[in-house]
Amino acid sequence: MKPYVICHMLGSVDGKIKQNIWGLKDHHKYFEEPAAKIKADAWLVGRVTMQEFSSKQRPALKRGKLNIPAGDFVAEYNAKTFAVVIDPSGKCFWDTNMVSTEHVIEVLTEQVSPAYLDHLRSRNVSYIFGGAEELDLKLVLKKLYKLFGIKRLRIDGGGHVNGSFLKAGLIDEFSLVLAPIADGTMGAPTVFEAEEGYGKRKATRFALKSVKKIFDDFLWIRYTVVRGRK
Repeated sequence: MKPYVICHMLGSVDGKIKQNIWGLKDHHKYFEEPAAKIKADAWLVGRVTMQEFSSKQRPALKRGKLNIPAGDFVAEYNAKTFAVVIDPSGKCFWDTNMVSTEHVIEVLTEQVSPAYLDHLRSRNVSYIFGGAEELDLKLVLKKLYKLFGIKRLRIDGGGHVNGSFLKAGLIDEFSLVLAPIADGTMGAPTVFEAEEGYGKRKATRFALKSVKKIFDDFLWIRYTVVRGRK
């Protein structure tokens, strides 16, 4: 079993992710207010995004041989919801195991150091391993469901995280807040960044679930993924 996965993003009419040239005041509300209306047990972001919420100081890690128990670590928590970070190399550091009201779960590869695992345990931050050297996102979702009871997961990007889940065929629903803006910047980050070129991957088809006008000229569009159609 895996969670039902909803990818939620704010994008321009040409598919770009928010940049300063958009000139939006209080731009967070355009993303966060619709996101808060999506029922989910957890939200997931990449390491770069999560570093906005994690510790701004790098703590001194223990040196020498450390006896860290093997396998995943489910810390004690009282939270009902979770903040999940895709952090394969272990670069986020923590003062606490919470982001707002959500308990933090680190998604790691087995390449991270025992000293980093010791840091997470010392802060009571949960972690799971998604693979030896590269992440198996299907395995990650199974563990989130089994170990934490996460049945609905909202992915909040960025483009590479979205693209990884898209390429793996693990997204069930796409929620797009469409800004009335054309970015026009060549090479700027896009909503989905799965891979260069076309390769053997097929484009993902969506079926319209709903559309609503919000914030005057913005559209909130929700799609479900079409599966099994040639």
